[in-house]
This record gives sequence, C-alpha cells and structure tokens, in this order.
Amino acid sequence: MAPMHHDTRTPSSERGFGLVEAMVATMVTTVGVLSVATLFLVGTRMQASATSGSTAWAVATAEIERVRTLAPTAAERLDGGSLTASVQDHWAQRGRLIVRWRIINKPTACAPIGGVAGAAMECAKDIQLIAITPDAQAIQARIDSVLFR
Repeated sequence: MAPMHHDTRTPSSERGFGLVEAMVATMVTTVGVLSVATLFLVGTRMQASATSGSTAWAVATAEIERVRTLAPTAAERLDGGSLTASVQDHWAQRGRLIVRWRIINKPTACAPIGGVAGAAMECAKDIQLIAITPDAQAIQARIDSVLFR
C-alpha cells in the first residue's frame, strides 16, 4: 500500500492579503482619515466665525445703546455718518472691531419733549449701525427710535 500524500497547497481563497489589497485598504483608510480631518478644520472655522459674529452683534447692540443715551446735542448723535466709511464722530474702534453708524432725522415722526403738551418738538432719528470684525465679516443692526432728551 502506497503512502498517502497530502496536498499542502492552500486554495486561493485562503491565502490572505496580497500587496495590492493592502495598498487599496491603506488608501481607503487614508481618504477616510483626511475627510475627517477636513471636517474638523471646517468645523473650527465655522466656530470661529460664529464667535466673531456673536461678539460683533453684542458690541453693535451696546454701541447703539451708548449712542441713544448721549445728550441730544452730542456730536455723535447729530445727523450724518456712513456705514461704508469712517466719518468723524460717527465711528469708533471697540477692541478689534470697527463700529460705524448713520443717523438720519425723521421729520415725519415728531413729538413734544418729555411728552409734555406745548414743549419743544423733537423728531425721531433713524439709527443704523454696523460692526465690522477683523476678518471683514459685517454684522448690521438697525434700530428706528425716538431719541428724547
């Protein structure tokens, strides 16, 4: 009786990974990791932009309130200004932000000072304000209000 010989070759389905398969798996993993890294970068930029915008909005709101509390004869409260250029008495540097405002008299909306009949009349003023962040993201706030003494 002849000895039995076992075939020591393994079928092709059981050989494991070859070089090509390993390279493809590495490339797929690399693309996935780079995509996640890009998402983190975009998220960080968006967070910085949101923080900058929130700061600008808070400064704009505070600046409008500051201007509203000034005396009616204060230079910063007189008609004029621009949202696109820094006009004297109608702009300010607040930290890293530039704040500009424009005040326009509204002669169609007038009332007696202090609401007292017979008192001198004072007209409403339209206040427009813009706060510009260092990265040139502009946050604009607009308020229509009557500025009494």
